[in-house]
Amino acid sequence: MFAQIMYFLKPLFLTLLFEVPVSFLLGIRRKDLLLVVLVNMITNPLLCLVCRILMYNLGIGTYYYFFLAILEILVVYVEYLYFHRYLSDGKSALRLSLILNLVSFIGGLIC
Repeated sequence: MFAQIMYFLKPLFLTLLFEVPVSFLLGIRRKDLLLVVLVNMITNPLLCLVCRILMYNLGIGTYYYFFLAILEILVVYVEYLYFHRYLSDGKSALRLSLILNLVSFIGGLIC
């Protein structure tokens, strides 16, 4: 049971570890920073769940990175929608979503 919980918590923790400081460096403050955290608390576990289903239940381990790229694009889009609607400055929502997801994706590959 602990291993299954860690399967979801470790990627979320790493994502927030990378994305929160980068958001702050990009000028995101207060409730907008909280939005970044909350959106990641939705999208990251869902991404992990879908990856787990694809890998273990459907057996597509060979094509893992292909499907991961598609799922990451979907995450960027979903986060963009949230940021565009709820950020104080919705104009930079796509740029923010792209930068944050690129940073956390690269960080996840390194870790």
